[in-house]
Amino acid sequence: MSTLSVTAARPVDAPRGALWAARAAAALLQAIAKWTAPNSPAAPIAEAARVRALARQYLQSDPGFAADLLAAADRHESTNGAC
Repeated sequence: MSTLSVTAARPVDAPRGALWAARAAAALLQAIAKWTAPNSPAAPIAEAARVRALARQYLQSDPGFAADLLAAADRHESTNGAC
């Protein structure tokens, strides 16, 4: 027969300042997301136009890829309320 000894480790406290740093980092990320988010309702239309221009560049060399890009542009416009 063998004996098993189990010891439970004491819970570790977070390092001092960790909660403050986590909250500051989350607030910074939220601020960056607000600054970089497109504010214009026309943004999906402009983004789709850029993708369509890219698709036109690939029409001769890779028509399948160009078709995928055009479909993605249409889907982007429809899911983001542009159509």
